[in-house]
Amino acid sequence: MSHDQKSEQRLTIRKNLIEAMAQTMDLYGATHSSGQLYGIMFFENRPMTLDEMKIEMNMSKSNMSYAVRALLESQMVKKLEEKQERKELYVAEVDFFLAFQNFFTMKLQREIDVMTDAIKNALPELTELILDEHISDEERKLALQDLHKLRHGHKYYEWLQQFVDALKRGEYFKDLQ
Repeated sequence: MSHDQKSEQRLTIRKNLIEAMAQTMDLYGATHSSGQLYGIMFFENRPMTLDEMKIEMNMSKSNMSYAVRALLESQMVKKLEEKQERKELYVAEVDFFLAFQNFFTMKLQREIDVMTDAIKNALPELTELILDEHISDEERKLALQDLHKLRHGHKYYEWLQQFVDALKRGEYFKDLQ
C-alpha cells in the first residue's frame, strides 16, 4: 500500500469516527453538526479559528456560531486566550473522561434545576389543595397521589445531585485516566 493509500485509509477511518461522534452526541441532545464539529476539532491537533471551522464544515457563519456556542457551553471546546491574526482560537477537549464529565454534568444539572424548582413550587400548592375543605374526596385522593409521586421524584433529584457532584469531582474516573 502506498503512502497516499495509507493516508486515504486513515482519513476514511477518521471520517467514520467523526460521524460516530456526531451520532452519539446527537443521542444526548447536541445537534449533529455540533457533534461533527467536535469530531473534526478532536482530530485536528491544533486550535482552529471560526473561519477554518466554517470551511471544514461547509456551514453558514450563523450555524457555525451556534455549533461553537453549544460546544463551549458544554465545555467540549475551549476558547483560548491567545489569538491568531486577531481571530479567536478554539480547541477541543480530547480527554474523553473530562469531556464526558463536562457534558453530562451540565445536562444533568440543568435537569435537576428545572425539575427541583418545579417540584418545590408544586408541593405547597398540592398541600394547600389537599387541605382545602371544599375539595371532593376524589380530587383529594388524586392530589395525594400526585404529592407522593412528587416526593419520590424529589428523592430522585436529591440522589441525582449527589451523583452530579461526585461526577464533577471526578470520583468515577480516578483509576481510569
